[in-house]
Order: sequence, then C-alpha cells, then structure tokens
Amino acid sequence: MNSPAGERRLPVGPVQCGTLVTRDADAVVRAYREGLDLVVVSDAPLPAALAAAWGKPALAGRRMLVLGADAADASTHWLRVIEWSLAAAPLPMQHSGWLALEVLVKDVCALGQRLENGPFTVLGPPRALAVNDNIWAMQVAGPAGETLYLTEVRAPVQPFELPPPATHTAERLFIPVLSAREHAAAMDWYEELAGCKGLRFETRVSALNAALGLDPEWRRPVGTLQLAGNSMIEIDHVPEHRTPPFNASGLPSGLAMVSFHARRDQSLPAGATWHELGATAVTLMQGPAGECIELLAP
Repeated sequence: MNSPAGERRLPVGPVQCGTLVTRDADAVVRAYREGLDLVVVSDAPLPAALAAAWGKPALAGRRMLVLGADAADASTHWLRVIEWSLAAAPLPMQHSGWLALEVLVKDVCALGQRLENGPFTVLGPPRALAVNDNIWAMQVAGPAGETLYLTEVRAPVQPFELPPPATHTAERLFIPVLSAREHAAAMDWYEELAGCKGLRFETRVSALNAALGLDPEWRRPVGTLQLAGNSMIEIDHVPEHRTPPFNASGLPSGLAMVSFHARRDQSLPAGATWHELGATAVTLMQGPAGECIELLAP
C-alpha cells in the first residue's frame, strides 16, 4: 500500500457525511435503524448561522438529524437528514450530481439477506467488484430516493487507501459517488481541489446500467481520487443523466450534499469563502456536475 494519505498532507478528507433532504425524516430514521443499525446522534432545528453560511436561509429552523453507527465516534456519523415538507423523493440513479454514498459494512452477504424484505429496495445483490474481488458490494435505494453502495473490504486493495474492515453493521461513509456528464472536466476539477492526480479506467457499474435500461455488463469511464483519511471520490461518466430538480430549500431532494473535512489553508474555487461557526469554518460550493459540496475546517 502507499503511505497513508494523511501523511501526504492532502488538503481534503476524510469524507464525513452525506445529507438527505426528505419530507419525512421519521421514515428515514426508521429505515436506517431497522436496516443498518444506525442511531440518532442529534435531532434539533438547523441553526440559522449554518443556513446562512450555506447561503440557504430558508433552511433555518428546519428539523435536522445526524445518524451514525456509534454515537461516541464522530467519524461514524455519516448521515445527516434535513426535513423539508415539499421535498419529493427522486428516482434513484436517474440524475447527475451525487449518485450514491458508498458505505463500509461489516458483512455484505449477511446484510443482503437481511435487507431482502426490509425498508430498502435492493438494486443489485452482493457481488465482487469488477476491479478487485477483495471488495464485495451491493446497491440499495432508500426512502428519500437516495442510493447506497454497501461495501465490504475484505483485504487491502492496491493502490487504493481504504479504511480497515468494519466492526459495525454500516460503519462509515468512505466514497461518495458522483455522476458527471463531462467526466474529464469533473476529474480535472476535483484533482485541482484535492491537490493530487486520480486514476482513470473503465469498469461496469451494473446497478446504474440496470437503472438506465442498459446491459449490466456495459463498461463506462470511471475515475477515483484519493483523499486524506482513507477516503476517496468516485466519478462516473453518465452522459445519460439529467440535472436534478432543486426545490425551494435551495437544495435538491434526496442526496443533496456531501461534506468533507479540509484544511484551513485549502485553496477554494472562485466565489467560495470560509464562514466561521464556533470552532469550525464552513463553506458550501457547487461542483462541476451541479453537486453541493460542504467543506469543514477545524
């Protein structure tokens, strides 16, 4: 394996959480408790200062929950839920922007059996990835229209810097997956943000192909970019996708945002600026596929 990304002082990473915008936060909580053993870490109105830092003042005071695998371990608090009464769940895997959250799980085959009749819709059963059979994954759709890649890492996979095997049912987010209609441009943008070069290759994304009515074995350009903290970004070339609809909250429904830790000296794209919120600085940016990216700097 390469030396840990944190030792190379990459300016972005690890990834912290994904944010769902949904009309029914209680339904989301029930699904993640029942299906993935997550616990509610916090449940409170969204602070006005955070809404202002995002440039989304309409979200101030809306119900916001944080869910995680272990309430005592902030690195496992990988899901944030914002309740917006007019949010309509999008169809999974049908829009550009954030396509899925890839979550490290303890036993994907056992989880596949458990979820067959549960609150998630199975899009793809457990199977080894085309790139390496030490990584097994399944794909499911959740109650807010979000897609999860539930992934078990069984052994180190060079040259990737991945977290160690999970000890909780669904332990942490480690790879957000982006759908981009202009793959090369998206890769270039994230390489500049992260300060390193990614890997570019072709592979099958079977659940995505099935959602688009294509041959499940069809291979498409995919890129991965290593971040600090044993996390990554995956960028899929999906010219078939259309732009997701935004609602009056200022965010799209479903998987609306992904949050990453960053350094204070991180160079931000034009127009982005840090906003001080207590001990943490926050900025919200829009990426090359229209996706919302939150950076958190201690």
